[in-house]
This record gives sequence, C-alpha cells and structure tokens, in this order.
Amino acid sequence: MNQISSIEQFEQIIKDTPLVLAYFSGENCSVCNSLKPKIEMLIEQSFPSVKYIEIKTAQNPLLSARFNIFTVPVLLLLVEGKEYIRESRNISIVELSGKIDKIVQLYEQ
Repeated sequence: MNQISSIEQFEQIIKDTPLVLAYFSGENCSVCNSLKPKIEMLIEQSFPSVKYIEIKTAQNPLLSARFNIFTVPVLLLLVEGKEYIRESRNISIVELSGKIDKIVQLYEQ
C-alpha cells in the first residue's frame, strides 16, 4: 500500500499504472480504520494487477476536492485515470469484489 502525499505523486501513479484503487480516508474515522485491512487483503489476494493507494483527506485537501470527496471512506477504482467505481461509507466487501472483478476481467482481455 502506498500513501499518497501530493497531487504530483498521485498523477504519476495514474500515469504508470492502468488499474488503481484509491482509498480516501480520515485519521479519526473508525469506519476507515476497520475497513482498511479488509480492502488491503482483498486487493492483495484477489486483484494483484490493481495498485492500492491511500489518500488521507486532511493531508491532501486539493486531491480530495479534485475527486469531490465530501465524506470518508471513499473508494475509487480508476482505469487509465478514469473513474469506474465509486463506493463510500457503508461498503460491502463482497459487492466491491464483484464489481472490481468484472472491470479487471474486461480490462485484461
């Protein structure tokens, strides 16, 4: 997992990696803290071609604003820099896995 500290770093990752899952989180967010290890495990075990990154909204307000992040946690799946999935707050790991699987399968064909 990579923690992003600037817009430039984010844009470089998007440029270099076609499939990126961006996890926008907050420092004192209990939902963020409990969901994070589940998301990390899902990506690590099921989707090795997807790069997982974390963005702390308080430390990256411009990046959060760029993607209209008004609450946390928010997950964005970006394919070649374009948003394909947006999930926020109450996120089902099973449903998220199914959605990511469909997009990854289509992309990797």
